Amino acid sequence: MKKIVLSLSLCLLASLGMAQVTFYVQAPSPNEGSYDFTYAEPGTWGVADLTDPANSVLAPMMLIEDGSGDTNPEGCTGGGWSDMTGHIAVLYRGTCEFGTKALNAQTAGAEALIIINSLPGAPVEMGAGADGGAVTIPVVMISAIDGELLRDEIEAGETEVFIGSKEGLYANDMGFSTSDYLRAQAFGHVQLLNQDEFEFTVEMGSWVRNHGTNEQTGVVLNCTVTLEGTELYNESSDPATVASGDSLWIPLPTFSQPSYANGYYEVMYTVSSAAADEADYDNSGSADFAMSDDTYSMAALDPVSNVPVNNTNQFNGTTDNLYSCLFFQDPNASRVGVSGMNFSAGTSQVPDETSLDGMVIEFYVYEWLDAWVDLDDPAFNITALNDIADAEYIYTENLQSENISVEFEEPVILEDDVKYMFCAQMYGADIYPGYDTKTNYDWNIEEYRMPTSPIYLSGQWYALGFGGDRNPSLSVKMFNSEGASLVEMNDVKLTAYPNPATEIMNIPVAMKEGNIDLTIVDINGRVVAQQTVSMTTNRLEVDVTMLPAGTYIANLEFADGERGTLNFVVSR
Repeated sequence: MKKIVLSLSLCLLASLGMAQVTFYVQAPSPNEGSYDFTYAEPGTWGVADLTDPANSVLAPMMLIEDGSGDTNPEGCTGGGWSDMTGHIAVLYRGTCEFGTKALNAQTAGAEALIIINSLPGAPVEMGAGADGGAVTIPVVMISAIDGELLRDEIEAGETEVFIGSKEGLYANDMGFSTSDYLRAQAFGHVQLLNQDEFEFTVEMGSWVRNHGTNEQTGVVLNCTVTLEGTELYNESSDPATVASGDSLWIPLPTFSQPSYANGYYEVMYTVSSAAADEADYDNSGSADFAMSDDTYSMAALDPVSNVPVNNTNQFNGTTDNLYSCLFFQDPNASRVGVSGMNFSAGTSQVPDETSLDGMVIEFYVYEWLDAWVDLDDPAFNITALNDIADAEYIYTENLQSENISVEFEEPVILEDDVKYMFCAQMYGADIYPGYDTKTNYDWNIEEYRMPTSPIYLSGQWYALGFGGDRNPSLSVKMFNSEGASLVEMNDVKLTAYPNPATEIMNIPVAMKEGNIDLTIVDINGRVVAQQTVSMTTNRLEVDVTMLPAGTYIANLEFADGERGTLNFVVSR
């Protein structure tokens, strides 16, 4: 078994302050809710401060017409625009500066501008450019996936969006955000590990916030849990009073059941007060989870297919390798084995479409051998990971954002109370792992002080990944371990000479029966060479004359199931 030693850095939680700037799609939209976004701030931009509620905007979205005739107009030309008065203009990121787009929208009468990202991944910070200093309307960016989700409503021009802070904007305004309440500690749970109220419970409670100028009385937090239409839980807090601009933590009784049926558990938090709320769109929030025979996931699972949702393909910002992982630990883990994983990914589509075809992703189950209790433990570290199962997937077609199922070379049975990480490893800057941006574990992290979805990026580990509100679209396929036996995966230690190589590279290997499958992957994760070799000596000769100068990874798989990997350099 292979042990790798790596360093640690913790990802800090985002501020949960009251003066929160939001992008909220209003009811009755079927896509009502908050969305991830970035926004232009005062400085090089001429925009007003969006943390001041006086600068907030509530208006319908409308796709621009700029005379270009483009399906995804970019708004780079100043002439030919349709009248945007009374609307929030919507256009796409593209070839001209953000400030130029915004100034054109402002000139056309827009109340604000929404830029849809043309690249996969999260919205980015926007530079003002030459024209941004003259822009006074709010300018925001949303992701390509969210833009696609909202496209029909944008074209209809009737769906309203609130952009800004509503702190003190209304007299009577209670609310909370997804970062304020507790939820189950994962989304997808395996029934075999959670059989009764002693093995599975969900702590309930939320911060409630008075955004209004009036003191609020009769403030009540309610939570319900339903399974296939049957109500399992309905609890409300005693009435409380919350001063203007203040917040209150309200706990509710723990949710538990004598036994847990498989299915999709719908969890809904609601806050109310004696006064009628003038901005009630943040008065409710869902914290659903699922129970099944075989699926563990931090990301939300599609209630029909039971595979992880993908809201965005997360730009990873590295030209090196990225590990995107799930943390797992359970006192009854020996009841299950792991047979494989599900995942999704995408690539950049701008300025030119990049295909997934030929790209490779590797999957690992690691025992996390460092001894620690929680994130606050001085001994917390990610320094020793022991590889106990692995698999490889090579795209043979361009399956952008589509869910893929992968089986491990050999299944592995887990052990009670051992820490594990289930990881997908990707190479290079062109491939982006799928992420769920709607399921938020921020307050769970504050409450339980445990890792969620660690990543390894640019040479270091981040225990909280990209944050508690971003969870990889990964799931782990588990099975009943009764009658099965623990399988250890052995890795062969490989070296190569000469390294760097110019023509022939030699890899010493012990003589084994059967063929060896050799796969060579470049630094961007693309398979550049594959061959099956019949060994006649204890040295594998690899011809590298057809490879351009650069860094590569050689993966060897032996007939007996053992595998080995090494990095090598080709020089010219």
